[in-house]
Amino acid sequence: MKVNTDSLILGSWAQFRANLSHAPRILDIGTGSGILALMMAQKAAHFCNPNGEEQNVQSSSIDISSFDNGAARIDAIEIDEQAAAQAATNFKNAKWAKQLFIYCCDVTGYTSPHLYDLVISNPPYFDTPATLSNAYSKQSQSRSVARQTSALGSDELFSASSTLLIEQGQMYCVYPASMEASVIETAEGYGLSLADILYVKHTSNKSPYLCAFHFKKVMEGASDNLKNVTAHREWPSLIAKNAIKNELIIRDQKGEYTSEYKALCQPFYLKF
Repeated sequence: MKVNTDSLILGSWAQFRANLSHAPRILDIGTGSGILALMMAQKAAHFCNPNGEEQNVQSSSIDISSFDNGAARIDAIEIDEQAAAQAATNFKNAKWAKQLFIYCCDVTGYTSPHLYDLVISNPPYFDTPATLSNAYSKQSQSRSVARQTSALGSDELFSASSTLLIEQGQMYCVYPASMEASVIETAEGYGLSLADILYVKHTSNKSPYLCAFHFKKVMEGASDNLKNVTAHREWPSLIAKNAIKNELIIRDQKGEYTSEYKALCQPFYLKF
């Protein structure tokens, strides 16, 4: 399975809330081939058995004896039929197959009988250009849907996440660094408060190209009261100012992966 760097970083960085009293319920929005859902399944196995030796996908089986509500459940949404079929195959072949579920649908039409502890998404964030370049003109329809915001805008993503999360639930996503302010403001409008942000650089002398965001749901029904929430235009900047900020550099000046990048992604990348 191909794994892009953005998803590898996001899935490695995401964490479950420490005080959960039950096995995590997780939703991956726009799962593609299912990589983030699979990463969350691996993390859940370790979370449910913190004293175990779960270090990579070849390690020991899940032990959820400390939780009354059974094993973690990981649901994944994918609008593209071919990608959803690939994810279903990947889930079937995974050691956590009984915990992984794929739904081929639009997130705006998705309903669930339960709320989630964590929502994660590597959403499409390349706007459709006014003039199509060769790269865009040669894209397949499914590739276009996967890469462009016309299929899943930030409003749709954060609205759905807020609706589907428990109170104090966690939401993780990535967007280009250039979209930092607008992403924070949009999320705040749906009751999702910025807790952490990770600025990702290709090298130390480059500006961040990507931001990984960690939001917490703090306001019940915020999406139903959007007008009152967004009236406080200073909230996003105030919240962002108090958020925990970190930086991740992928490669050093010699072009080698940095020790920080290796340490973050090692549980999911056996070469490290």
